[in-house]
Amino acid sequence: MRNLLFALCLLPLASYGQKSAIGWQTFSIGAPALQILLPGEPLPQNANLPEAVQSYIKKYEAFYYQDGKGLVVTLMHVVYSVDVMSDVKGAIDGTNGQWERTGSKVAVLSTTNNKINGKNAIQQRGKLINGGQENDYMDIVIGEGAKLWQVIVMVPSKDTVLQTTMQKIIDSISIK
Repeated sequence: MRNLLFALCLLPLASYGQKSAIGWQTFSIGAPALQILLPGEPLPQNANLPEAVQSYIKKYEAFYYQDGKGLVVTLMHVVYSVDVMSDVKGAIDGTNGQWERTGSKVAVLSTTNNKINGKNAIQQRGKLINGGQENDYMDIVIGEGAKLWQVIVMVPSKDTVLQTTMQKIIDSISIK
């Protein structure tokens, strides 16, 4: 089951098309809605889930935003079938494992358990190195019963302007 979580967390990272930025706006995903402030409109991502995975999923939606300067935001919401509970730690570990399997190096700087609007959450800050390029990332996973939300924000490590943008995005996350 953890492999299922791992695969789902990375499906949105595979696409790169993006509309131009239209200014900061609140974006919602899931029900109850995860709300997040983004500097442009994210694009929906289609997932071709394997048949073996489809039977465990009632609903899956994912969105992707990139600004062309190095900021990348991935948003995902999944509702599992009644017999599957969300696993926030499994989702975080799965994302890291998937990155490592693609040849990237992951350096986890901190992992904290917390609550976002009363829901269990885990937040991880780290560095992702791929092809000599170093990025900072924040990965936040929120779970409640069979529902799971994931937000991954990544920026170039040496870009202080985008570091500030990343923190603004992270600080805006809420569940309504």
